[in-house]
Amino acid sequence: MGRRVGALQMATVTCDICGGIFSQRYLPSHKRLAHSKRGYSASAPMIEKEAIQEIASLYGNLSNKGRRRVVRLLAAKDKDLEKGEKIQ
Repeated sequence: MGRRVGALQMATVTCDICGGIFSQRYLPSHKRLAHSKRGYSASAPMIEKEAIQEIASLYGNLSNKGRRRVVRLLAAKDKDLEKGEKIQ
């Protein structure tokens, strides 16, 4: 009989903090590396109100030039999102 060569596929899971999709094996490392700096725990995902407050706090620390750039980036992102909603 012939020898079969194949790859095992890891179970995929969703990060309850950012919504990213990762292998079950990598998820704990992802949470530690990507989310520990912000002080969020896996048991308490950030809600929209907290995210807005965090963004406003970071925005307040920017220079005027940085603020203008952020506004341009957000406006461009908003246009992209609107286009995506119209297509669907």
